[in-house]
Amino acid sequence: MNILEIKKTLYTLIQYEDSAITHTIPQVLELSYCKTSKIFQITTLTDQKTLNYNDYDIDNASEALYKILN
Repeated sequence: MNILEIKKTLYTLIQYEDSAITHTIPQVLELSYCKTSKIFQITTLTDQKTLNYNDYDIDNASEALYKILN
């Protein structure tokens, strides 16, 4: 998955903010968006670390996801 595909996924999560959507890549990560706090939450499943990024910080969130995936 490249940076543009990741950004598109993040923008899609914002568009569907009224729905609880979690993207899961088994044994790698879970990605979700919280409408209330307006953050993306990335949880790495190997070590259970959670990273939070504000919705206006899509560039940094997409870079973090790219690094995890590659």
